[in-house]
Amino acid sequence: MEPVRVKVYGLFAWTRRRYFVQSVLDFVSGAAVLLFWLLVWPGMKQNVMRFDPPPTHLIVVVAVLDQVPWILLAATAVKVFEMWIVLRRFARKEAEQLAAPPKSSP
Repeated sequence: MEPVRVKVYGLFAWTRRRYFVQSVLDFVSGAAVLLFWLLVWPGMKQNVMRFDPPPTHLIVVVAVLDQVPWILLAATAVKVFEMWIVLRRFARKEAEQLAAPPKSSP
């Protein structure tokens, strides 16, 4: 029996295993960005804000980078919702494959 494939984003026909690997890599990279932000950003922010007065574009960059944990939380929520949808598609296709009569080979 051939593994079930689902088109993700309407572009990539992935197996369940491939989708799980991709999702785990997404979560690991998000955790790595958060860890990097926690370790590096506070010291970098002090260095960046030492200009008096700081340029406007620098204020905007600092304001966005201060929100990185919330941005990552939102991205994680979107990914979890996407996983829920895609895993339902996998379950539906697997049920259809099990319900279909087996193809006879000549």
